[in-house]
Amino acid sequence: MRGGASSRCTGAEVVAVAGDPSMQRWSPPLVRLPGASFQRDSCWCSSNASSSMGVALKIRETFVELQMKKAFRYVIFKIEEKQKQVVVEKTGATTKNYDDFLASLLENDCRYALYDFDFVTRENVQKSKIFFIAWSPSTSRIRAKMLYSTSKDRIKYELDGFHYEIQATDPSEVDIEVLRERAH
Repeated sequence: MRGGASSRCTGAEVVAVAGDPSMQRWSPPLVRLPGASFQRDSCWCSSNASSSMGVALKIRETFVELQMKKAFRYVIFKIEEKQKQVVVEKTGATTKNYDDFLASLLENDCRYALYDFDFVTRENVQKSKIFFIAWSPSTSRIRAKMLYSTSKDRIKYELDGFHYEIQATDPSEVDIEVLRERAH
């Protein structure tokens, strides 16, 4: 990827590749993988080239809390245009329901969201699936729609591990029945 420096590249070595500051290589500290010896992993880090949008560090931390610790029912993300990065706008406690989540999505502005959907299968097994929702209502500004559209791949990269993606332009496309149908 090409672009500016990413906010994900911290606490480890960041070097310009072949003198090109737009391509940076990040070398994280040694990590222990289950069933493997210590190894050094690396990744290319930058913001999305088409939107020059970065992603705040807290996004990955919040996603892990939702995914692994079940600390939240949902997370809403927004783009801070002045900071040129995607940030966590709101988190919903595990006691919140889907109606609370829908009420958090603005009627006239775009957002990204994660929703941890709990359900019971036909075999009577409790399961949970995480949905990534790209909310882009038809009443929002054209600039906002374009900005969210071009930044979507960048945030999806950071949120690696969700199960389903929904692109929605009106409330009927994020109805609870849509999630139920996709999860089963």
